[in-house]
Parts: sequence; structure tokens; C-alpha cells
Amino acid sequence: MPEHRDDNDMRGAKPLFTSPAGVQSLELGLALFDLLATQGKPCGLSELARQAGMHRAKAYRYLASLVRRGWVHQIESSGLYELGPAVRALALAWLARQDWIELASAEALELAQQLGNTCLVAAQTQAGVTAIRVCQPRQGVSVGVAQGALFDLRSSATGRVFATWATPPSDALPAALRDQIRSCGLATVEGEHAPGINALGAPVFDAQGRLLTALTLVGPAAALQADPQGAPAQALREACARISGAMGWHESRR
Repeated sequence: MPEHRDDNDMRGAKPLFTSPAGVQSLELGLALFDLLATQGKPCGLSELARQAGMHRAKAYRYLASLVRRGWVHQIESSGLYELGPAVRALALAWLARQDWIELASAEALELAQQLGNTCLVAAQTQAGVTAIRVCQPRQGVSVGVAQGALFDLRSSATGRVFATWATPPSDALPAALRDQIRSCGLATVEGEHAPGINALGAPVFDAQGRLLTALTLVGPAAALQADPQGAPAQALREACARISGAMGWHESRR
């Protein structure tokens, strides 16, 4: 027979899942570092200690250790503290691990489901500007775009994105049109590539501000407005901005 065990047998037993004990001093140091990181500008010792609720001498010791390891830098002329060079090295290492294709594909899928239109991810390949991911909506009218499809630089929204933001820009498009696309932050077509089909394409940038990929919404004219100020255009720009941000780029740096 199985051994009977009542609740009293479990008294004093350790729970099956427990949080591992941490190092309190390390956590305090990281909390102080987080405070400095969120300041947005160099900060003095007294102010950091006040915000951390920490004695000034104790905060100084933590900062001294962080300075020695390169996570924090003390400006010689002012004595203020700012983020150190080790932060940049860590950020670059993190960025190198990001899979932009997966990031872009996830955003494209979300746009397709949210807006009810086909959304694709395109990249520059040896063959030309190519669809590398195509996401179809569960509801709405999907447009048959094949993975591997190539896009014309003149007549497609996807191609126009690459013609405009490539380095150097392509003369396949007139300079005035490229300027217009840049000012809108996306390219639009109304039936130029395929009759009755509209498209909006927007760029994604890497950490250096170079064109990395493009996301494009494609749909029947009745279901997708080719309006740079419309809701689909805004959702597309926001999705591309999120991917660019994840890759280390922010539009304010342009």
C-alpha cells in the first residue's frame, strides 16, 4: 500500500519552486546604475544618492566600482557622472544578436491581422528588391504576393522605398518624387503596379541609419487607402519605427 502522509508531514518542507537568493549589494548597485541611465544627462553624486534613498558615501562607493569597470564615466571638469563606454559595447553586442527578419515578420503579421490587408517584408538581394516574407490576413481581402517576388523600383511602393532610401538613392525615380516620399516617410502607389491594387511601403533602418528592409501593405483600392496621412499609413510607419528602434535607430538622430 502507498504510504499515507498527512498535512503535518509537510510542515517545514521547502517549496518546490523558490526564487534563488540574490546578492543585495549587486542589486543596489544596479538600481543606482538604472537611475543614472534614466536621467538623460550627466548627474551629480548628491542627486543620484537622493533619488536612490542612499547615503552619499555609500552611493559614491558603488559609483567608484562602476567607473572602474567602465559602466559609468565621471566627467573630470564637472565631477558629474554619465554612462560609460562599456554600455555602448554591451548595446552593440545585443544589437548583433537581434534577428531583424523575425522582428519585421512579427510586425508584418500583426499589421496584416489588424488591418485586414496583405503585408510583406522586402529586402535587397542580388536579384533585386525581393519579398522575403508575406503575411496574409485571417479576415479581409488578401492579395496574392508570392514569397520571392521581385519589385520594380518605379511602379511599386516597395521598390520606391529602396529607390528613395538606398545609399546612394536610385535615379530610377525623379529626385522630386524621392523628396516627396522622404517627407511622407513612406511610398504609395494607386494601381501603378497592378490595376485596382493600392500599396504603401515604409523603410526600416539599422543602427547606423542605413536602409535595412521595408514593410509594405497591399490591398484592393476599396479596402486600402493610398493616403500618406490615413490610419493604415500611420500604423505602418509606427511598426517600422518599432523595428528600427529595436535595431538601435531612432528618427531623431537623422
